[in-house]
Amino acid sequence: MKAHRSALGAALLAAALLVTGCTGAPGAGSGSTAGSSDASAASPSDGFPVTFEHAYGETEIVSKPERIVTLGWISHDIVAALGIVPVGVTEAWGGDEEGYTTWFREHVENVLGAEVPGIVPWGEDGVDYEALLALDPDLILAPYSGFTEVEYERLSEIAPTIVHAERAWAAGSWQDLTALVGTAIGEKAAADDLIESVSARIDEEVQQHPNLAGTSFIYTTSGGEGLTELALYISEDARVAFLHELGLVDSPSLASATSGVGNDMWYGGVSLEELDGIDTDLVVSWSYLPEETQYTLQNPLIARWAPIAAGRYYFIDDPAMSSATSAPSVLSIPWALDEGYVDDLSSAIDGGAVIREIR
Repeated sequence: MKAHRSALGAALLAAALLVTGCTGAPGAGSGSTAGSSDASAASPSDGFPVTFEHAYGETEIVSKPERIVTLGWISHDIVAALGIVPVGVTEAWGGDEEGYTTWFREHVENVLGAEVPGIVPWGEDGVDYEALLALDPDLILAPYSGFTEVEYERLSEIAPTIVHAERAWAAGSWQDLTALVGTAIGEKAAADDLIESVSARIDEEVQQHPNLAGTSFIYTTSGGEGLTELALYISEDARVAFLHELGLVDSPSLASATSGVGNDMWYGGVSLEELDGIDTDLVVSWSYLPEETQYTLQNPLIARWAPIAAGRYYFIDDPAMSSATSAPSVLSIPWALDEGYVDDLSSAIDGGAVIREIR
């Protein structure tokens, strides 16, 4: 694993150097590319202006942005992986006490040599627009978000804003999102290189764990007292799609069990009394609290379900691992692989009854 980590770190650093031209990086407040005061100067080869279509119309970016704010999931990882420190980011689910994921902080501080950017505050009514305005962004990236049209219009008054293309909280694959962000910030070639390097790392893991290929699975979440049904994430959900990349396949029961799920939902449900009708080799689940994992596994109706009874399950208590694999990115995927995500899945397929504890 250490060899993988070093190789990928070198690849990401090389991409950062390709973007910036040197190894240094400014502080979080500057918002410029790492280590180069003139790296953001537009030229005819930068691909600008560029126009993006999304749920609320079109957004044109006329020149290479210098002060980027990212809102929602994943975009901040991509911007950082491309050698640029955003001026503001969203607090991360599964992050540390200050709101940053391990992989984002490590990349900004250790690879780019910069300070982590400020967290954009949110209140009961949503994002703090005044705080956002004070950051003076020239681009707001929120392609993996769920902003309403009214919120989008307010954001657009501050800076050109890219939101979700069609469905809220849907941004396509991590490859699609990486390409989009790379194009938006004038680093499409570097983004393509990142996609290639991370994809190669995934392929390597798949080759080392042949028992993943063709294994059927259900992705769910654990529950507490009063649990009467299990959630079943749909095939298009990002965490499910990532398992497809690793060679696993949907349970043959998934399509019918989630056929009634609306466009604003990412999961259906199945009554615990009907679990025996869900045919699957493996159960993958994440938990808000470790106690929920234990409650779920000890529930008599769940405990007798064939994959659970055979120990073919992988429960994720660790919020960092849940975050890394629920919203996979060019930074979180290598981290998850280094932390044993595929090893755990492989062991669970063999009946290892795996629980990823908080670390």
